[in-house]
Amino acid sequence: MLNKKVALLLGFLCIAHSNVSQSAAWFSDQSALSSAHKQFLEGNATKGFSTAIEVLQNTTADNIRQNIDKLLSASISSNCGRDLSTIVIPHWLTSVSVRRMVIQTPGRVHHRLLIQFDSEKDIAALSFVRWPEEELLINPTKTVTPTQDTDINQYSYSSESLNNRVKNGLYKLTIISNEPNVQWDTWIVLNTPKTEMEVSWLGKEKWKTTQTGLLNRNCPLPEMAIGIYDHQDNEYIKLWEDLYEERFPQSLPETNVLPGSYILSVSFNHKRFQGPISIQEIQAITKVINFGAEDSVESN
Repeated sequence: MLNKKVALLLGFLCIAHSNVSQSAAWFSDQSALSSAHKQFLEGNATKGFSTAIEVLQNTTADNIRQNIDKLLSASISSNCGRDLSTIVIPHWLTSVSVRRMVIQTPGRVHHRLLIQFDSEKDIAALSFVRWPEEELLINPTKTVTPTQDTDINQYSYSSESLNNRVKNGLYKLTIISNEPNVQWDTWIVLNTPKTEMEVSWLGKEKWKTTQTGLLNRNCPLPEMAIGIYDHQDNEYIKLWEDLYEERFPQSLPETNVLPGSYILSVSFNHKRFQGPISIQEIQAITKVINFGAEDSVESN
C-alpha cells in the first residue's frame, strides 16, 4: 500500500512538473530529488528520508519543498515513521518530542511550538532553526519538572503565542548541556499534518468531536485530553486531567476540583515519528469555567 501511494504520487508529480524547463529528465536523471522518490518507491524509507533532507538543505524552491512535503505525507510506513531515521539519541536524553499546537479560545486562534524531552544532564540552551537561519525559539518559556527518577528532569521549551502555524520545512534541533562540549543536534522535517479527529464547543461544558479523516492503523490513535488549569502568577497549574483513546466524552466528567474559576481545555493529539523523535500535532479548545460547590464532585 505504501509503494502504491508513492507510485501514484510520482505519477502526479511528473505530470505537474511537465511544463518546467528542466523537467524532461525529472525522474530519469540522478538528482537527489529523483533519488528520494526512487528510494521510497523501493521501500527504503531510511535512505529516502536522508536524501529528502539533503534536497531540503540545498534548495529554496517552493515547488521542490512542496514535492518533498507530499512525498513524506504519502510515506508513513507500517511503523508510523520509526524507520525514517536511524539517528541515535545520546544516553542522557529520552522522550524527545516536537509539538505544533493550535489553541482556540473564544474569539481567537493562536499557535505554539513546544519541544519537550527528559534529560539526565542540566540543559543550558536549546535552539530550533528553520533551515538555514530562522530561529523559532527566540525567547522560549523554559520549564523544568522533576520526574519519578530523581536523576532525570523533564524540560519543556515553549514559543510565545504565534499568529500562524509553525511552517513546514527542514529544521535543526540543538540541545546544549551545561557540561563543556556536550550537545546533541539532529534534522527534523515538519510536513503538512494529517489529522483524523477535531473538537469544537457545543455549550458551557459540552463539546463535539468530528472525525476528519481515516484513522491510520499504523500510528497511535488520536488521544483526547481533558484538563482543568488554574492561572497563578503567569503560570498555568494543572489541577486535573483525563486521557482517552476511544469512547471520547462530550462533556466534563466528574472531578475533584474545588469551587473557583478555572480554565477548561479539551484537545486532540495526533502522533507520528521520525526515528526515535515523536512529532505531534495538537488541536485544543479552551475557555474559562466557574465551578460552584454543586459542580465539585469527587471522581469515581
